[in-house]
Amino acid sequence: MNLNNLYELQKIDSQLASIQSELDKIEVSIKQDEAVKKSDKNLQKIQKNLEVAQKELRMTVDDIDQKKIKLSQSDAMLYSGKIQNPKELQDLQQEIQYLKNIISKMEDKQLDQMIHLEEVQQQCEQAQRTLHDTSSKFETTKSQLSAQKNSLCSTAEHLHKKRAVVLQSIDNDLISRYEDLRKRKNGVAIALLENDACSACGSQLTPSERQDVRSAAKLFQCPTCGRILYKA
Repeated sequence: MNLNNLYELQKIDSQLASIQSELDKIEVSIKQDEAVKKSDKNLQKIQKNLEVAQKELRMTVDDIDQKKIKLSQSDAMLYSGKIQNPKELQDLQQEIQYLKNIISKMEDKQLDQMIHLEEVQQQCEQAQRTLHDTSSKFETTKSQLSAQKNSLCSTAEHLHKKRAVVLQSIDNDLISRYEDLRKRKNGVAIALLENDACSACGSQLTPSERQDVRSAAKLFQCPTCGRILYKA
């Protein structure tokens, strides 16, 4: 029984499994980038803050404009000479003073809001730059990953052709046994005999068992893990 080709098949399948694992990782990385998502989420949050700050400033400006219109009307009424009643004049003067005070406070508020708005605008601009830089960096990485993916796919294609050739030299019964072991043993059906032990589970073999492994006429499985043992 020639185990050389069967062991060659195991090496090919192990390489293909490793390539598929790398391809899966690359596919995930290409489709999803946490840094870009985080930057985009941060930008959206700041943009909402910017909208709120702009709205609050507009409301304050509108309120000040309305108060100033009212102040202008009250001033005009005061100096028009139409009001002669001392009590009405006093009430009007108090109203004018109140409007001046409230406008002054609101203009202070407006100044604070303008400063805050400028700060949020700067934060928004910085967040936009960060997202742009992060996206650009990811696109570069994505391009590199795509090139790596193409290279791995090319290697896998070559291995599949090689595998097809190797399969032709192995009996169907042995292939079935090999495939069954691969399913049950996490993809590794054949292990090497190294330092008088199974390279897969580390179990030490007796002299007679080692002799059986070296025998070309006999298929020997590890007494501990059940894998086919092969002496290179």
